[in-house]
Amino acid sequence: MKAYLLHRGFSDDWNRVHLRHDLSRALRCVRMIGFRGVPDGLADLAAILGPLYASGALRSGSVKPELPLSPDAADQVICELLDAVETAMETRHEADQ
Repeated sequence: MKAYLLHRGFSDDWNRVHLRHDLSRALRCVRMIGFRGVPDGLADLAAILGPLYASGALRSGSVKPELPLSPDAADQVICELLDAVETAMETRHEADQ
């Protein structure tokens, strides 16, 4: 989501100050600027994973989160998000040319 915001003109400093590691906030921001294609289940994943990501618990492996989706479904949601971001960035790039 931060890559999409960078692509739309938000600076890395802006992301660092306003979003930090808050995945739910990043999701709200991309939606507010018109990002479409947010997969079902992403908000639920962001709500669970965001605080763990911010605290470093995901990197350290010290916590095994209880996900609202199966691991395979969570992987699918993340892949769908990455595909949607890539498509949105390509579409915007083509429109700018």
